[in-house]
Amino acid sequence: MDQDTVYAVVDIETTGTSVQDGDRIIQIGCVFVQHNQIINHFTTDVNPLREIPAAITRLTGISNHRVRHAPLFDDVAGTLYSLLTKTVFVAHNVNFDLPFINAELSRVGYPELEIEALDTVSLSQILLPTAPSFRLRDLSGYFNIEHDSPHSADSDAGATAELFIFLFRRLRALPLVTLQQMIDLNADLPRQTARLFTVARDLNTRQPRKLPDYLYVKNGLALRKVPEPEPTPLSAPVKYPKTKKQKQKLMPENLEWRAEQAKMMNYIYNNYAQADQHPVKQMVVEAPTGIGKSLGYTLPMAYLGQTGRPVVISTATTLLQEQLMEQTIPLLKQIVPFPINAVIVKGSRHYLDLQRFVTTLALDETSKQTQLLKLRLLVWLTMTTTGDLDELHLATYRAPYFQEIMHEGGLSADNPFYDDDFLRRRDAALTHAQFVVVNHAYLSEHARELGAQLDRPYLVIDEAQHLSDSTLRQRRTQVKFAQIVNELHHVQRDIGREIGPNLLALFANDQATTNTINDLQATTERLETALKAVLNQLFLKFLAAKRGNAQNAPIEELVPATDLHQQAQQLQAPLQQLAQGDTAIMAQLGALRDAFDQAHDRFVASQRYLFERLDTRLHVIDELLQRLLGIFEQAKPTTTSNLFWVTINHVGDRGSLELASGLLATQGFLQERIYDAYQPVLLTGATLFSSGRSQYVLDQFDLDRQTTTTHRMRSSFDYATQSQLLIANAGPNLSRVAPDDYVTYLVGAITQLAGAVHKQTLILFNSLHVIERVYEQLTQQPEFAQREVLAQGISGSRERIAKRFATGTDSVLLGAASFWEGIDLPEEQLELLIVTRLPFDSPDRVFVKANYARLEAQGKNPFYNAALPAATLKLRQGVGRLIRTPRDHGAVVILDQRLVERQYGQSILRALPADMPQTTGDVGELTQALVKFFEKTPTTPVTPPEV
Repeated sequence: MDQDTVYAVVDIETTGTSVQDGDRIIQIGCVFVQHNQIINHFTTDVNPLREIPAAITRLTGISNHRVRHAPLFDDVAGTLYSLLTKTVFVAHNVNFDLPFINAELSRVGYPELEIEALDTVSLSQILLPTAPSFRLRDLSGYFNIEHDSPHSADSDAGATAELFIFLFRRLRALPLVTLQQMIDLNADLPRQTARLFTVARDLNTRQPRKLPDYLYVKNGLALRKVPEPEPTPLSAPVKYPKTKKQKQKLMPENLEWRAEQAKMMNYIYNNYAQADQHPVKQMVVEAPTGIGKSLGYTLPMAYLGQTGRPVVISTATTLLQEQLMEQTIPLLKQIVPFPINAVIVKGSRHYLDLQRFVTTLALDETSKQTQLLKLRLLVWLTMTTTGDLDELHLATYRAPYFQEIMHEGGLSADNPFYDDDFLRRRDAALTHAQFVVVNHAYLSEHARELGAQLDRPYLVIDEAQHLSDSTLRQRRTQVKFAQIVNELHHVQRDIGREIGPNLLALFANDQATTNTINDLQATTERLETALKAVLNQLFLKFLAAKRGNAQNAPIEELVPATDLHQQAQQLQAPLQQLAQGDTAIMAQLGALRDAFDQAHDRFVASQRYLFERLDTRLHVIDELLQRLLGIFEQAKPTTTSNLFWVTINHVGDRGSLELASGLLATQGFLQERIYDAYQPVLLTGATLFSSGRSQYVLDQFDLDRQTTTTHRMRSSFDYATQSQLLIANAGPNLSRVAPDDYVTYLVGAITQLAGAVHKQTLILFNSLHVIERVYEQLTQQPEFAQREVLAQGISGSRERIAKRFATGTDSVLLGAASFWEGIDLPEEQLELLIVTRLPFDSPDRVFVKANYARLEAQGKNPFYNAALPAATLKLRQGVGRLIRTPRDHGAVVILDQRLVERQYGQSILRALPADMPQTTGDVGELTQALVKFFEKTPTTPVTPPEV
């Protein structure tokens, strides 16, 4: 490869994925690129002399009829061989296309191509590190590459050629220092992909480029400069636009006027403005999907914040933080006539530690995944100003490598990247931000310090329905004994491993340090012995007598505080050994750190890495031991606010034992630990209330009715014409039916309903085990032979199957838990929603059991004060997956006759959209109603985008 190389960008379509099993090429597309320009094209259909599967025809549009008179591969092989010889082969997944072509060439008597080859998937992952997807179709849309016919070889080859040209330009734009580091990593990428880095470096060396003004080099890393904050001119506050006319004057023309959104804005502004004239109340605002909730609260808060008081917005996930920053804040900046500045704040482990990353670059790396991650990070550092690892959209975020480079929080002034540190940059940005966007987990941990730092700012809790659960999860302490033992074993292996560097060899000539290492070895062995004593006692006391369950699922057991306290008394000796051993390993680490620092310069990179890894492991052990000892310390007879439990993976698996403690309820906690550090809180979300005057939501949010104002905004959707609710009034008795009979019923009902209309179908369950069994039988039904059936826990991660479902046309998705909310599938992406069972929490779960006991102790009925409102809210959230825009049409089927048989069913139904038409009947009658609904579904006109 050099500056004059001709790159042959190739894509093929085939009858299947295995040439060894007789699959054949049915189309070839080839685009030739030289000097970053397209110079030639070649494309042809190929007659495979065998049937093209129907699924391939649907995917590619290439039918048996179309290829009947196309040339055979024998006829085009010579031309193809001649065209590709003396080129560099390029493909999007080169390890499929090139071997397939070579196998076909060999089959018809031609030699295999012995040419260099590059993979644009790997290049995209490296050079476009923040892209959310690396599928060719997604990348084409991302960069506005013309790609009208995905899965057509000529269109795919053309799109890949345009992508390759862009990627090569992107590669050449990298600083020389970055290119050299990428070469030095010697990464094992597909074929000769890594050689392209050398080509780019050599071209840039011959034609030197000035380092762009937005980059600088520090300690061997090319980093992005942080733009100077825009000065905020001092001026009188701009008046809030109270009237419709004033608001419309500010809004961009392409945004539709939404009366409920405007009303929401006024409610919020009027509550907080003129606080000297009326008491400011805490607020709860339910804002259904479609009214523009985010702008509904950010606009009035922007006007309120003109006086200098910042606004903290907390939302449920880091993804929603990004959406606020990428969608809502830019829109707000277009609207308000004054500057807006916003910053995202997350926990320290979301950020890259530059010094720790540099340390890993010096190590020889055998893991292909880690090599790829290092390359991506090097390129990303020329792009990011935040160092937020979430920008990388990495499913491997918790991979071992990231534990080595995540920020741990503190930073000493002698760190070589002290001035460049991403956490320090984040904290500096806080000082001039009008909006500070956090997530619920961060807020529950840092609410007081953030509130004090910003001098009692405004607080908006978005997606407030998640606040209670998120806070309880964040206040939960869990310790897996196996994790501590595993870390101890790693330390023991690092001390005296036979292959590769070990700690004893590092200090072989230093007797005092060698003695310390031997002491450390002995300490880890004593800790392991003490841990096993504690584990065995807990298992025998709380879990040994437990029976398994039908699903062989994990077993949880609630442990009264008095019982755990009693065990702590009996385990006093091993617990004391754990405390003493923990103190000892940290003292031993300190001594080793002193010896290591004094001799630092004589160690090579792999030896320094070995010690830093030991340092990390011992700190992890210290944290876990402190956590374990802390749980026993909390278990005192007077403890009432904490819950304790033990878990094992399945019966008899004592090695998997986990001890945990957590806050039992948020009542009292949210007010004292979060709200009190801020102005009166505003809580908002699309689904908050389970009834018209719900005490449940106020209890969940730790609010007092007398000091709280609530508003429920009306939905902007026309449920009467956009939707239909179908409820089964017959079916198995859910309290008595055998599991096998229930699965048979569900498979039959789903087959009848979803098979009758062929719409994008989401089916919601309460159990992954039931999903597994239904999926197994459903995929055997003839009605689903030609449909893609996806299932949570079977077809991949939630993100993956949600994305595959969203791009389907006649797919079926079986989901539980997280699929009841937080998934946005507008228009034809979802038209049929089937709810298999009302979403009541399992009473066997430790938190549910403990909460019911707490309510009973207060003289309350757990069903009406917890179980029913929680199930109602979850059903509302599930039904809310269906209608997401004014252009949506769809039907909900609920296969749980308790809605019509039980008195509480009417309470649940009243919480659903009042104008949603309802039909009841058996599955056959519901199927007929379903068909009629979709037959009369009108074609919806295009409406302006939502605010």
